[in-house]
Amino acid sequence: MSQTFSLQRSREEHKRQRYATWIVEKPFNPYTKRREDLYNFADLVGIRDDLPGVTAIQATGEDVASHIKKILEGFLDGKGNPILPNPYLRIWLKAGNRFFIWSWCLRGKQGKRKMYRLREIEFILDNGQVVHREVPHVEETDID
Repeated sequence: MSQTFSLQRSREEHKRQRYATWIVEKPFNPYTKRREDLYNFADLVGIRDDLPGVTAIQATGEDVASHIKKILEGFLDGKGNPILPNPYLRIWLKAGNRFFIWSWCLRGKQGKRKMYRLREIEFILDNGQVVHREVPHVEETDID
């Protein structure tokens, strides 16, 4: 199965964090012209014996804002039909699971070695509403 760069990198990072991981994104469907995520938000899931619940990751490049908007506000499909906000994420979080968008951004000064930087957006419940917040990071990863 072909995997995107951000999904491969996210899986490697998840394993580095001691998660048992599983890719749950179905490959590209030529009839629907899209990939299908678990509950329409998760590309990758992981479990650890020292943490309750399941951690889900949506892996992406730098287009974080569009992913957040799609999940929280909905979007228009390829035919212009409105797709509602994701109805499963609130249930997922209420059940004690976690969800993050992991964005991999290539950064570095001109003339210097470029590094991939993980941008992590966590989704949580706040008074019953799904909200997101950025998790600060300082780690960078060499280009492989």
